[in-house]
Amino acid sequence: MRKEFSAGGVLFRNGEVLLIKNPSGVWTFPKGNVEKGEKPEETALREVLEETGVKGRILSYVGEISYWYTLEGERVFKRVKYYLMDYVEGEPKPSWEVLDARFFPVEEAQKLLKYKGDREIFKKALEKIKSGPEPSKLF
Repeated sequence: MRKEFSAGGVLFRNGEVLLIKNPSGVWTFPKGNVEKGEKPEETALREVLEETGVKGRILSYVGEISYWYTLEGERVFKRVKYYLMDYVEGEPKPSWEVLDARFFPVEEAQKLLKYKGDREIFKKALEKIKSGPEPSKLF
């Protein structure tokens, strides 16, 4: 068994959320492995920028999910920390790691998210926005 630790972002711009289409063809949030000496927050910002070309700014911690997957016949346990981000600059342009990167209206994104963990994180992110001191920045 192998363990991985990743971090990613739920980034909003004008009422829309940034999603990537992963190599399996599933829409999800940008994320990646935390590198040695790197804080999860740094990883989240770096991965969002690397995978989408969009620069974000962390507003708060959203939550963590974990799941199992199989890579080349080996079971992998993955933990992912997610951060709520607002838009700084850039237009979505998928990197070599992903098939596509786009902003979607919240309602459409909710329908596109297939993974249970993604839906849970998105729900938490939306709750944080609604209860936050400055939700107008994101919507």
